[in-house]
Amino acid sequence: MTEIDIKNDSFTCRQDDDLAVLTILEGAKKILTEVGSKEDLMSILETIKNSKKIKGLAILYSDKYPGNDEYKRFLLELLEEKQYQDKSRYTVTYKSAIIQFLKIINKYPIPIVGGMDGDVGPDSFGLNLAFDLRIATERTIFFNPNLQLGFPPSALLSFYLVRSLGSPMATEMMLTKSEISSDEALDLRLITQIVSAEDLEYTCLEKLRELSTIPNHALVEARRILQPSIDEIRNHIDAGIEGSLRSLYKMKT
Repeated sequence: MTEIDIKNDSFTCRQDDDLAVLTILEGAKKILTEVGSKEDLMSILETIKNSKKIKGLAILYSDKYPGNDEYKRFLLELLEEKQYQDKSRYTVTYKSAIIQFLKIINKYPIPIVGGMDGDVGPDSFGLNLAFDLRIATERTIFFNPNLQLGFPPSALLSFYLVRSLGSPMATEMMLTKSEISSDEALDLRLITQIVSAEDLEYTCLEKLRELSTIPNHALVEARRILQPSIDEIRNHIDAGIEGSLRSLYKMKT
């Protein structure tokens, strides 16, 4: 079988012996807003899933949170398009990409470990919370600026924070923390371990080798029990979209 070695504008993917390393590159929002980029990513995830040789997947996040001004522009662009078009990038591509990605990993027969370094935006952190384990560097900061920008919290991040921390603590965090350090995330058990940037990939692969002894069928059944249903996630994202649209309307009036 040919080993995986993919280079894309938004991500790269390669094999390391019996493990796969998927690196999300800078400018990765194209994956969620452009059909071609999304389909490329889903295709490689399916290839890894169906491989009989690959026993674990590391997803390394090397994109950078663009800052509050750029993030707000991104939200406004998506919401205004939703407001004026029935088939918008938000409802058809953005939401579809998130749901499709979560559908695939919810039934993945191999372990998934996320590795994060640097500035991580809210939706990216939310996606990482769906993985089996998460490892971050000491310089990683998780951004949560939505309320300060006049919008409700990221639907994806708030969904997984409530599941991870419970509603009272998640609410407190959303209301009082626009940034979360890796130390704070570790204290809350939102991440598994803190390492240096140089050791991030190595540590993710070592964790995967530990988890790869779990039989595939047992891991799939564990996900059925531990992971939320896609309908739950979809309903939460829909509610987040509607809340964001109402907030946009208030800003304009």
